[in-house]
Amino acid sequence: MATKKRRHHGGPTACVGSDCEWQAKTVRGGGSLIDCVNGSGGCGQAHLLDADESDFHDQSLIEATRKIKRILAGIPKDSRGRKLSFCQTNMGTLLAWVQHGGKASGRRVTARDDDATVAKALKLKL
Repeated sequence: MATKKRRHHGGPTACVGSDCEWQAKTVRGGGSLIDCVNGSGGCGQAHLLDADESDFHDQSLIEATRKIKRILAGIPKDSRGRKLSFCQTNMGTLLAWVQHGGKASGRRVTARDDDATVAKALKLKL
């Protein structure tokens, strides 16, 4: 039986939901890039879900979600075709432009690396 390739709203075609992971790599000239590829998780679209008010999603969180969604919607599309994504780490979440469906080659840093390596690769301010 053929498996239908799933897509989620605004997401990559190469990986879906919890299957997506980020991989950071330094490139020639000192720049860096992040790919979102099939893996163990931690890379997701920069999209927040709306929900009705509840014990765990009160009015203050509803309003915060609306504000964050307005901010995200106001960010212009990337001229290089990258997607705005949330990259999860042990230290928190980074909002980043990522390529989707890249091919892993060479040394890549992922969320499975130690915190110091991840912080250095993502240029985190801790």
